[in-house]
Amino acid sequence: MRGMKGSLCLTISIAIIVIFAFPGSTYAANEPPSYWAVKDIQEAKESRIAPGWVEGHYRGAITRAQFSEMIVLLYEAVTGRELPDPGSNPFRDTRNYYVGQAYELGVIKGTSRNTFSPSAPISREQLAVMVYNMLIKAGFRDKLQTSGIPTFADSKKIAAWSEDAVGILAASGLMQGSEYKNNVWFMPKQTTSIEQAIVLVNRINKQYGTFFVKNEYDLLEAVETGVSFVILDEQTKQIYAKAQSVLTDIIKPGMSDYEKELAIHDYLVLHVAYDYDNYSMGKVPDASYSAYGTLIDGIAVCQGYANTAKLLLNMAGIEAHIVTGKVKGELHTWNKVRIGGEYYNLDVTWDDPVPDVPGQVSYGYFNVTDKQLRIDHSWQDELPLATADKYNYYVFNGLTVGSLAEFEDRIAKAIEMRADSVTVKRMYTDGDGVEGLSAIVFRYPLVNCYSYSLGSDGVITITFQYL
Repeated sequence: MRGMKGSLCLTISIAIIVIFAFPGSTYAANEPPSYWAVKDIQEAKESRIAPGWVEGHYRGAITRAQFSEMIVLLYEAVTGRELPDPGSNPFRDTRNYYVGQAYELGVIKGTSRNTFSPSAPISREQLAVMVYNMLIKAGFRDKLQTSGIPTFADSKKIAAWSEDAVGILAASGLMQGSEYKNNVWFMPKQTTSIEQAIVLVNRINKQYGTFFVKNEYDLLEAVETGVSFVILDEQTKQIYAKAQSVLTDIIKPGMSDYEKELAIHDYLVLHVAYDYDNYSMGKVPDASYSAYGTLIDGIAVCQGYANTAKLLLNMAGIEAHIVTGKVKGELHTWNKVRIGGEYYNLDVTWDDPVPDVPGQVSYGYFNVTDKQLRIDHSWQDELPLATADKYNYYVFNGLTVGSLAEFEDRIAKAIEMRADSVTVKRMYTDGDGVEGLSAIVFRYPLVNCYSYSLGSDGVITITFQYL
């Protein structure tokens, strides 16, 4: 009964960067990039660390001047600081703008006192020194590994002036050698292709730099991974600002993760209405599938609820994931969360009544096990199993009954106190229908009539009217 649109879960994975140790070759213009470099090249272009001249020139060896430009753009990306125009230039063989900037920053040196050799292909050890110097200048010395430096089979060929840079970058997982005949070789004198250089600077940027958020899914990825990010589009800025405001209002100092999760769950149920009218007509607007529609418009379907719950939970420091599956044959989306070191299923959508009932919150799908959820949900197991019940809403709050006798006792106590209603989660399976409910309730002359609601999750609410 609840709708969803395609769901995407993104993560940033900082892979070890392999700069392949093969001699550079000359390729014709408009040569397409290798398949393994396509994604990094696109990301580097979006982050503006891939110069325009790389287009169609991916497989040839990169020169010293060309890599100087990349290293300057990378420095500006990871620091957010724009370098000034270059002043003095000691090199007689180049007036390249970026060579001048890199020299004044202190990340490059010449091939002699007054020459730079700008058109010469850069060697791997020269490249390592430039990258290492840039990271130091950018303030990342403490993030580089100085222990566990590998020993390469050709270590004697690594120049003394590059030895530290090569070793530290290798230990930090930023550059590595090539395996050949059961040994690992760094090949310090070999060249690097343009596309290999782009892969390197892009992944350094992703590991040390700023992540540029262009849409809601980028925001979910950035918040989950905890990277530094800058939001580029106005709609995502509104989502993030609203999320911050919501958390400021509902999360209080000293709250446990369970209490934070509960506050986020209740906020969404109380402030968002399921977009049932549009769903029933088969024309749900894109906004209802998003955190924007959920937080800004207060209207959503399951994907909007799940995206927003994940965003708020991650921002509150709670591990949360999006799960896509089916309910009664229809696509559905919910969350899996980690509370107290254990995983639970959280389906905010199914805790929000349809049609919307202002002020009404239910907890039938708050931190349930996989076994419980599979009563009416189906999905492929891709995340850790949810087997614990400690932080299930009803278990945690002592609202479960383990037998028919306990159930009858709860009803008796509620009536004796003239409570308007009683809600419990029945954990037993024998005699758990409602056929005998009237006989139980009407044992007590105080009751004039009653009504009940029963969910597939075993939660029953009985409402009383008294004489």
